[in-house]
Amino acid sequence: MLLDESDVNWKAVRASGPGGQRVNRRSIKVQMWVKVADLPLGDKEKKILRVKLVHHLNHKDELEVWCEEERSQEENKDRALARMNKLIGSALKMRAQRIPTEPTQGSKNERIREKKFISEKKRARRGSK
Repeated sequence: MLLDESDVNWKAVRASGPGGQRVNRRSIKVQMWVKVADLPLGDKEKKILRVKLVHHLNHKDELEVWCEEERSQEENKDRALARMNKLIGSALKMRAQRIPTEPTQGSKNERIREKKFISEKKRARRGSK
């Protein structure tokens, strides 16, 4: 599922940080948000988003991102939209389930050999007293 520009709300504001008058004159920072309830997802997926992206949600249940990395408002808008799509995609990606396996015969033999070596060391220490 990919969002496009028509699915999200956005506004441009003044950026912060270094840059002097260039930062003060131009509104290049882009803030982007979308209501989780308005996303074209099922209830189960929306619940997963609310749990996994809790730090990106505001008090209105909106997923919010911003970008001020570039000097162009258009580039910042594209980056913010890509970041939002990446957040949603990574939150909804299911991890592959681990299939437990048996240890190999070689690893079992190696473990037993190490245990015998350690016990021989301890036995040798006891005998020297």
